[in-house]
Amino acid sequence: MQNLERYLKPDLYCESLDDLDLKKLYHDGYRLLLIDVDNTLASHGSFEADDYAQRAIKRARDIGFDCRIVSNAGHRRIKSYAESLRMPYTALANKPSVRAILDACADSGIQPKQSVMVGDQILTDVMSAHRAGALAVLVRPRARQEAVNVRFKRLIERWLFRHFKLGGTTDSPEYQNQNED
Repeated sequence: MQNLERYLKPDLYCESLDDLDLKKLYHDGYRLLLIDVDNTLASHGSFEADDYAQRAIKRARDIGFDCRIVSNAGHRRIKSYAESLRMPYTALANKPSVRAILDACADSGIQPKQSVMVGDQILTDVMSAHRAGALAVLVRPRARQEAVNVRFKRLIERWLFRHFKLGGTTDSPEYQNQNED
């Protein structure tokens, strides 16, 4: 069970990107914000950033974060989406593989331990973040519309969500204890 938590329990859980205390993360030494697209920044299948995504990325950049998209979605769509935010991206990331996260860290010159991966899926975003050595932030999915393969994973994730008793933010004791050293 300990290995399960090591790879699958998010370090933080937030209802949305608006609830993520980016100032605290930056203060704690994190410098790279890696963000999933589908159901994190956007509704599934979006080709262009909406006001929510524009606002979230602007807020992160204003604080000082280097922001990059890391998505399992296809190149054409993610390229279009990333261009609407004027930010670097990796499409077809194949999360939970760590390759895209490590490449984004190398490209930005920022160590994985100074990076935050934000996404809506435990079995892809959280797992790849932990395997790469980045902080894993889980957000509630923005929309209910999802691909069939994602709906299947959600069944497993619902059990994990209950098992981990998620609900913490950067104010949670779990985060505070993790960042005391």
